Amino acid sequence: MNQPVNRPRRIEYLDLYRAFAIMAVVAIHATSTAVAHYPKHTLDHNFYYFWNSFLQFAVPAFLFLSSLVLFYNYSSKMKEKGWMPAFYKKRLFYVFVPYLAWSLIYFIVKQWLAGKEPLAHVKQFSEQLLTGTAHTHLYFFLIILQFYVVFPLLLSLTRYRLFNQYLPLFFIAAQAIFYALHLQFHFSRMGSLLPSYLIVIGFGAWIGLNFDAAMKKLFSYRYVLIAALLSGGAVFIYGNTYVKTAFASSPTLTYTLLFLFRNLFTLSACLLLLIACERMGAWKHNGSNRATRILNSLGTVAFGVFLIHPLVLLFWRRELTVELAPHFSLGIMLSYVVAILLSWTIAMGLRRMKWGWVLIGR
Repeated sequence: MNQPVNRPRRIEYLDLYRAFAIMAVVAIHATSTAVAHYPKHTLDHNFYYFWNSFLQFAVPAFLFLSSLVLFYNYSSKMKEKGWMPAFYKKRLFYVFVPYLAWSLIYFIVKQWLAGKEPLAHVKQFSEQLLTGTAHTHLYFFLIILQFYVVFPLLLSLTRYRLFNQYLPLFFIAAQAIFYALHLQFHFSRMGSLLPSYLIVIGFGAWIGLNFDAAMKKLFSYRYVLIAALLSGGAVFIYGNTYVKTAFASSPTLTYTLLFLFRNLFTLSACLLLLIACERMGAWKHNGSNRATRILNSLGTVAFGVFLIHPLVLLFWRRELTVELAPHFSLGIMLSYVVAILLSWTIAMGLRRMKWGWVLIGR
């Protein structure tokens, strides 16, 4: 059966990328309690602090991947009539509806657990819906919705040769300018604003538009990326205090350095994960690989797992914290495993239902 002319081939190993990214997201949320629980400078605190900090690339990784996939799939559709309305219907509808549904679910559950009447706090729900604060992870949907709104404009700019040629540099400059404005005007909720992630989005766009050539170039620079990950990660995880102390007399320089190393770490982690998944994808084609198939399964429902797992963790902490207090670290490990497996199972079940997209998108 022939594929449509304008339909690019599917990149199968991107499901692996989604699987690793969602495992990192769940680990961040599972270990956050341990970071707050253990006293600083203890072995337990240092262990959980490292992993909680190192895995912070996970949310930017999803934005990076979204950008890559969108530019890869839609770069050939710009001349097609009606592509934009179809894009907005598919992308916004299948993201906004689950966001609305889960914002309502988390709001009702948390009001109920607090002994409050949800219907008496409709105004509070409206505010949380607009700010992505019905639960800690829902801010991500405000970012992705912002990206979907501006994507057609960004895609249209790729018609210009200069923009195409220096695409990553334009995004780097745009994020740097936004960060400079933040230092001047102190924007609130920076983590919920799309411009805070323009660097990873820009590199995702560049790879999506030049996929085969870009992947070859990335692989040739893999050792440079590893060095960037290690140096950027060292400063991002352990060097913040040192940088702030060493350059205390120059706040602008301090925040500039932190900006550079944080983004160096985040971007290199996103790119190296893509290279690793590409290698794993190649192994899959050389023979049956059960682990790869399992990870692919998780990757296909990563969106649903992202939405569901905080609810699992919410009830786990509420019901089992006291019982597992003597074995707190074991409880953290178990909470991670249970959150992954239970939300994965629920998402797979919803995926098979006709109306399941309302809760886990499509």
